[in-house]
Amino acid sequence: MKANVSRSTLIAAYAIAISVDVMQICLFPLFSEGIASPLDDVSDVVVCLILSQLIGFHVAFLPTFFIKLIPVIEIAPTWTLAVIIATRHRVAANGKPEVVDVESSVENGTPEVVAKNEQPPKL
Repeated sequence: MKANVSRSTLIAAYAIAISVDVMQICLFPLFSEGIASPLDDVSDVVVCLILSQLIGFHVAFLPTFFIKLIPVIEIAPTWTLAVIIATRHRVAANGKPEVVDVESSVENGTPEVVAKNEQPPKL
């Protein structure tokens, strides 16, 4: 995945994934096995290429092609799930990841010692 993905690019990736999933679920009889199946395959390849250009290639995109082999699970929103998985650890566009400041109990002693302003015992 690309290191920095802007918010607008991320929104576009989600919009594409959701719209393709809705199209494939709502038009399931059209995309079922038979003459229209190549249309479903072509749409999956095109979506994979577009999402790879937007957010970078991720391994989560690969299972969407193999899930087609299972008849009932085929209607799951696989592209949306793949985008969620691919972007769950993204770095903010400004390059600074969110930081949570937590005091370590090893450095500061137990909570009771810190509350009494005493020095922690030496180890």
